[in-house]
Amino acid sequence: MDNTGMTATKAEAALADSLPTARMEAEVPIYHFGDVEQGEVVAHTFVVRNTGTKDLIIKNIHTGCGCMSPKYQKNPIKPGETGEIEVAFNTAGRFGKQYKVIHVFANIPDETYSLTITANIKQNK
Repeated sequence: MDNTGMTATKAEAALADSLPTARMEAEVPIYHFGDVEQGEVVAHTFVVRNTGTKDLIIKNIHTGCGCMSPKYQKNPIKPGETGEIEVAFNTAGRFGKQYKVIHVFANIPDETYSLTITANIKQNK
């Protein structure tokens, strides 16, 4: 313990909280497409806000599935401003309830931020 009564880890945490950092927050982090027909390509645009004090830079997005294709802005998102991440989901070859996670890699404290889409894919008749 130091002379302020704080342990080193508490002091480090307090210092980290006081440093400028980017933070990401989605207005709607989980989007439900509902029922869709098999073979449809559906898309949703997630709106993300930089709630930090430093420019937010999206470095990469990993979808974990070739059925999704993300588009995102490459320019920094200033503190207090919003940006968009569009995700297209190709339902071809899929059936039933789908739950897909999109991992956004950015200059934020946790390094990744997760967005989610869900859908119930109905088989064509």
